[in-house]
Amino acid sequence: MEAENNLQNQPHAEVGTARPCRSCKWQTPDPTDPHRGQCTANRHAMGGVWKRWLRDVENTTCSRHEEGKLSFRDHV
Repeated sequence: MEAENNLQNQPHAEVGTARPCRSCKWQTPDPTDPHRGQCTANRHAMGGVWKRWLRDVENTTCSRHEEGKLSFRDHV
């Protein structure tokens, strides 16, 4: 059960999702390929960002999806 919850916290493929990573505030787009990006929603125990590479931002989602823009305060 816990493993399934951990999977939902991580970016995972979900074709046709209503909450794609493209619209998430934690996603950073790739400057050379608009279909790829990086997820910065996860943090380790010391508070540092744990980036995840996203191969398809249209068909990838996670349970930490939030609409909007990332503010400077979210980084610190």
